[in-house]
Amino acid sequence: SSFPNGLAAILGDNAIPKEGVQQILIFIGILEVTLMSDWTESAEFPGDLRNGTFEGAWNKWNDKQKLQKRAVELNNGRAAMMGILGLMMHEQIGGSFPIIGQM
Repeated sequence: SSFPNGLAAILGDNAIPKEGVQQILIFIGILEVTLMSDWTESAEFPGDLRNGTFEGAWNKWNDKQKLQKRAVELNNGRAAMMGILGLMMHEQIGGSFPIIGQM
């Protein structure tokens, strides 16, 4: 069977079972505590979660290139947030629009 989109997948009539939601949340919690934190406290900048790995790839660039790559990554994150907001609005608006038609 298929699950609905959005909040209906968690709160609706045909929602994902509670155990499945718990598994997802526990998995996210484990990732946050173990991999996605600066547990070595050696970060060069906020958001640097390498923890002593991937040194070769990052250290081959000069400071200007590093700053440019961080700016590109920040802008990609912003674009992804706008994209997901657009999808959420598309799901909630519904109805018919002159140019787009039936949603």
